This record gives sequence, C-alpha cells and structure tokens, in this order.
Amino acid sequence: MAKKKDTVDIWKEYTVGIQIEKQFGGQLPRSESEIRAMLEHRMPTRKPADATPIDELVEQVTAQVDVQDEESDDYLPGWSTFKHNTEGHLQYEGRSIRGHLKDCALQVAGFYKDIKNFRSKVVNRLYVVDDLITLMDKDSKPITEADDTQVRYIQVMTRQGPRSAIKYIDYVNSPFFEFNIKLMNDGIISMKHIESILQYGSVHGMGAERSQGWGRYSVAGITEL
Repeated sequence: MAKKKDTVDIWKEYTVGIQIEKQFGGQLPRSESEIRAMLEHRMPTRKPADATPIDELVEQVTAQVDVQDEESDDYLPGWSTFKHNTEGHLQYEGRSIRGHLKDCALQVAGFYKDIKNFRSKVVNRLYVVDDLITLMDKDSKPITEADDTQVRYIQVMTRQGPRSAIKYIDYVNSPFFEFNIKLMNDGIISMKHIESILQYGSVHGMGAERSQGWGRYSVAGITEL
C-alpha cells in the first residue's frame, strides 16, 4: 500500500481588528440605476461564459442596500451608504478591504526593494476571507443605522464642461470591525510586511471621503488563528 503523502499547510490565518478614529463613510449607491451603472463599470470587457447576468447582480446588491424610490419626490441622486445583512447590521465589504491593502502595498513597496514586484507578491499571497464584515459600536454591538449623512458640494467634469453637483454620504462614527486574512506561508511576504501596509493605510484611510480625513484607523490587534 502506498504511503499517504504529507499535506503542506500553505496558509496562515489571522484576525485583524480595526478601530476607525472618526467618520467612516459608506460607498454604495442608494438607487437601483446608480447600482447598475456601478456594476456595469466594474465588468470586464470580455465577460466569462459563466458570468452572472447584470440583472441578477443588481438584484443581489439592491437586496443589501436601503435603496430609494427613484420615482419619489424625495429621491436624491448621488447618495452613498452601507450594505446591511438580513438582521439589519451595517456591513463593509471584504473586497473593499482587499483593494485597500493592495493600494497600500504599492505605496510601501519602496521600503522592501529586496522583494522584486512587492505589490504583486502581496496580491498573490494575501486574501481577505470575509465577504461582508459587521460594523460594531463602542459597546461591541452591531451598528444598525448610520449616525448621520454628510452633504458635500462638488465639481464634476461633464461633456458640457465643469458642473456643480451635490453628494450625500452616510457615515458612522468610530466603528470597530474585525476581518480574517489568509497569508501564504512561503516566507516571501510576512506579517511584518502586512503591518507596514496597515501602518500606511491607517493614515491613508479606508472607505469614502478619505480626502477629508475620514476612515483613518488604528490596528486594534492581529491574532494568529
């Protein structure tokens, strides 16, 4: 009988705790038409044969967002918010955290010149496990509604030239959340690199309105599972 080959555990898994310092802004549109436009913008030029139809994707997202009635007199375009789960708890997307980590890896790459293509190595070795992460308040209870909505007056460029516009951003004050990551256990990217990425990210900020200082955070803890 052939001997059973030993399996290699290629992953290490960690829980990362994030404490947002001030405002944390939602990034998802609150209207079906804007959600559709967002999803269409994200779609690759060449769709895979098994791609989920756009109508199904729109239905999935609108089920997780408090969408407005676009036929109502109270409808406000340009309003962004958070996803929520079936219990009404506000959620942040794991893919947004992964995007944040990738962006920050690019910025700290110069500190690790001994690792060629540092960002690419991080991208291929670091994954966020959770699809949706619940936002918690100071009492460690799930947050169920935004604290307030910020109104901003902005300039946008159109085909007719610059125009003024208004946007509305739902936000919560100083939420806490935890997410799990998997890091490939091959010694190329280690937790010291991830800590540097998070150190940069803590100042860069996460979520909406980073240019206004929103989404800055401290790392509450990193625990190996």
